[in-house]
Amino acid sequence: MSTVRERPLIVSYLAMRRIIGILGISLPIVLVLGGLVQEQPTIQASISAYYYTHMRDFFVGILSSVALFLISYKGYEKIDSIVSTLSGICAIGLILFPTSLHTGTVMKVGMLLVKDTVSEMIHLSFGAVFFTLLAFNSIFLFTKRGPVGGVMSRAKRKRNIVYRTCGIIMLISLLCIYLYKTYFVHTIISEFYPILLCESIALLAFGISWLVKGDTFFRDPRTHHEKLGKNT
Repeated sequence: MSTVRERPLIVSYLAMRRIIGILGISLPIVLVLGGLVQEQPTIQASISAYYYTHMRDFFVGILSSVALFLISYKGYEKIDSIVSTLSGICAIGLILFPTSLHTGTVMKVGMLLVKDTVSEMIHLSFGAVFFTLLAFNSIFLFTKRGPVGGVMSRAKRKRNIVYRTCGIIMLISLLCIYLYKTYFVHTIISEFYPILLCESIALLAFGISWLVKGDTFFRDPRTHHEKLGKNT
């Protein structure tokens, strides 16, 4: 049981997890809706493409916040902190190396003024690692916490199902993006914004996983602030 002194720390960690989850879910929603209320409403082909629209500040701001919280987050073991920190670094990489403009002309983009063709390759690499780490976190780290007293609660079992499901969804979304860019980029599928859809689904899964980790859903019956997370 946590002491009175420990409880503010518990609440802070739960709040941090919830904020990370909310930011992940809100990113595609804010960008797409924001793009639709502009003078010339448009839907971009991907989340990253909003970097070149009036929604750039929101893209950079939300992703920077996600990166900051992930880097600041400290888990119960060293591996937790390493994975979250690397995820945050990848999020920063997505900002520093934006996707290509796809204008047919090589241009220098981003704060580092890298050729857009090179920047896109780095951007895609950071994106793949980012979601892979988040999926690893959900599948293997969020689920390994032992319940208090060695008894697996019903709520804990439900949480583990959610964690694993979210992690698998993120990996499937990554695979779908790879298959599309490799085999279907010039087909009719492109008319349905497949990359934007897959990225949005992956971010939704990421957000839900962290919201559950933040004790938002499937809480144990007893006072949840008394369990800093060993069984969340």
